[in-house]
Amino acid sequence: MTIIRRALMVLAALMASIPAAYAAGDDVFVVPRVTVQAQADSATAAKNIAQRQGRRKAIEILLRRLTIEDDWPYLPRVGAAAETISPDGPTASVVDRTVIPLSDQTLEDLESGFEVYNEKSSANTYRAFITYRFKPASVRRLLREAGIPYSEAQTRTALVLPVLQTANGLYLWEENNPWMAAWKIRPYNNELTPMTAPLGDLEDTAVISARQALALNTEALARMAERYSVSQVIVAHAYLQQAEGQYKLRVRLINGFRESAELNDADDMLNRVSADGAAEFGGALQGPATNTFIPAKVGDVLAEAWFTREAGNFPTLAEEAIEVVIAKHAKPWKEQTLIDHTEAALLEASAYFRSLDEWAKIRSALISTPLVGSVQVRSLSRYGAEMLVRAYGDPDKLIVAMEAQGLALWSEDGERWMVATPSTAQQVRGDSRRRGQRFGATGEQTIPVQPASYEETPDTRY
Repeated sequence: MTIIRRALMVLAALMASIPAAYAAGDDVFVVPRVTVQAQADSATAAKNIAQRQGRRKAIEILLRRLTIEDDWPYLPRVGAAAETISPDGPTASVVDRTVIPLSDQTLEDLESGFEVYNEKSSANTYRAFITYRFKPASVRRLLREAGIPYSEAQTRTALVLPVLQTANGLYLWEENNPWMAAWKIRPYNNELTPMTAPLGDLEDTAVISARQALALNTEALARMAERYSVSQVIVAHAYLQQAEGQYKLRVRLINGFRESAELNDADDMLNRVSADGAAEFGGALQGPATNTFIPAKVGDVLAEAWFTREAGNFPTLAEEAIEVVIAKHAKPWKEQTLIDHTEAALLEASAYFRSLDEWAKIRSALISTPLVGSVQVRSLSRYGAEMLVRAYGDPDKLIVAMEAQGLALWSEDGERWMVATPSTAQQVRGDSRRRGQRFGATGEQTIPVQPASYEETPDTRY
């Protein structure tokens, strides 16, 4: 028995024994560092009230994180009686929708745990930051019962460089940069478009300055991306003016760097639409015919917002501004990755790979995305695998989800789908001999795999 055949048999055995559930993460179901504060007759009573209020705030943050803004009026609500709402507006459904009421007991049942930070209490007050963790399967079930599509697919984490511009100059690494401090107050790695702030240590200051960040210095931004092992760097530019007792703030998230070695050649690989005739939408381009997501280019504004508030409390304004622009940035990604369990398709797919590491990456990406309900491997060879993939909603959304995992997914005829790493995909698409052929069709050694289906449903993934 050859080494390759033995390795393939071991891999096939692993595929049959490891459920897809374990490959998916639950970061999006964590709401970190919610501020709670309450006053009551006793410290214990104040603590219970604060934690209950914090839980209500956390579930609202979570449900809005997972859904699009058009559906927010129909989200389950705490303390509300069941009611039926007739949608209106140009994109409204013709079907009335029922808003599901949530009790505090239901919220506790949805919660899997919480962590308390910086707890402070007195005889009748309580203050703290609390991170709430919710049960993924229960939250999915709640949204399905409410009839609301949702997304839980995350992009790869981006590094954020918060540059503050005022009449006095530019700030990035300076200790008196409250814009940087606001980004560090709570982590944003639980968002659908996760982000992380830099350390701000001596090495960071030696790599890039505020002026270089705003100028989108390619070399410096690439070095920051390499240092933090990210594929994207976003410059969060806050322009603050103060006049007549008011703060006027403009915030822009600018795409400063994007990994380009493999993914920039994806115009042909992913069947993307050209920019001609496509409409810019929050940093992404959507083609009217194919509805295919096109990542932002360097220099594109991913999100922009303006704020006018009474002067005096910039940290509060900064926190609000961050929440708004992150939501704007996530909007096109949500719309491209929404899970609609009322629609499902069984896709015949071929995986192409040049090593077992590439195959492991493909398998992990497929079974970890919530857009995939199951993966059935039918045959396996040294260079590829034949699969049946059960996908929810429009298959084009799966293209987006795979790209976020660093993979290319495409179809040449709309019936048979192919998946590979970008470099392997380029080679495959240039090899006319493989088009239209399945593995083993030309005598290539394959290992049949027992029809082991990795069923992944919203109730069983966790």
